[in-house]
Amino acid sequence: MLSRSQPNPSDVLEVFSSRNIPVAFFCATDVALGKSIIDATGPVRDLLREQGVHNFEEQAQGKENKVLKSTYILSRTELIETKTSLYRPETKQGDPRFWVYKFAEYAKPWDLHALIVVEGYLYIINCNDSSLLESINDDASPFGRLSSHFTNALSSEASELLEKLKEISAREYIESLRAGSTGVGYTLETLLGIEANSSAKPDFKGIEIKSSRANPSSKRAANRTTLFSQVPNWNMSALKARDLLDSYGYLDKEKNRIQLYCSLTALKPNTLNLGLLTQESLDLLFLTGNEGVDLKKLCVWEGRKLRDRLSEKHGETFWVKAASKSAGGKEYFHYYEVIHTKKPILGHLFYLLSDGTIEVDLTLSEKPKGVRDHGYLFKIWPNDINKLMPHPARYLLSDRSA
Repeated sequence: MLSRSQPNPSDVLEVFSSRNIPVAFFCATDVALGKSIIDATGPVRDLLREQGVHNFEEQAQGKENKVLKSTYILSRTELIETKTSLYRPETKQGDPRFWVYKFAEYAKPWDLHALIVVEGYLYIINCNDSSLLESINDDASPFGRLSSHFTNALSSEASELLEKLKEISAREYIESLRAGSTGVGYTLETLLGIEANSSAKPDFKGIEIKSSRANPSSKRAANRTTLFSQVPNWNMSALKARDLLDSYGYLDKEKNRIQLYCSLTALKPNTLNLGLLTQESLDLLFLTGNEGVDLKKLCVWEGRKLRDRLSEKHGETFWVKAASKSAGGKEYFHYYEVIHTKKPILGHLFYLLSDGTIEVDLTLSEKPKGVRDHGYLFKIWPNDINKLMPHPARYLLSDRSA
């Protein structure tokens, strides 16, 4: 439904991420405004739960179990006090719903609204009002005052890691310890004393380290970075890994094997007619296959699981950039810059999947007794990190940037 909102969530994400503001978006149809009912989608439910406001999963069904929360609707100059009801009806399996009293007085059908939480209170911001969004830069405005509640500090562990990286950077160009695309990350982790492993946990005392090659004179990094890996929910999926490989795999003549290596985006099908589809009302991400005019939903990821993986992996992250050069058939890296982020805005994940900012890579290949995969990789371009990770801080590791 948010795909029809005005504006699209991806157009306003940076307003919130630049100030480290956790947010969930919603819009209302004319029917919803008439019935005073809005579906509490996965991002809305997660935001309320994570901010300690309300947990729909623990709420019983029925009007008698409705919960009211103090709420303010923002304008450019004032806060309109009201309340929000949170409930699960006895019908339709108790799907979570909410309604902001007075909302219909300030909203039009398909207006995009942002929900944020400050000190336990709910705040509603109409993102279709550009002047209201711009007022975040006015410290005296209601939106500007609210934004001052959000900060991003450097932890003691991050300070320790930053000093270690400065020592490595001072060595300037260091020979890669592994050939190929993974050399930049493997070399840095080895220099930091981090053993290679397949753990889903962060690398250094709770801090995830992501390294990428970059040309400092270029606007874009040379390669995408992996946010996390997550297998589909096979019990909900029409096809399993073996089926995907059998149906869409191709022969790699050099390795003499059937494989399925490709990138997926929600913008359009790839050359194998595979793509992605988000359905925020169901809180599901689908791997889809186009067969003529038919769109088939092949595999399923649950939105809640994806947000949990993102949160687990990137509570605090160092995005390290390295200049690369070759000499004598070998590659050398100079790690020169860090972008430091904390606590991704989980509600942004689906929006960035929808607009193609985040892609999914399949890495399936045939082996003698089954299928080998190197992960279902959720990837993003380094220059788009600020759309997902709030208030990034930049640190130069040495006086020479490359």
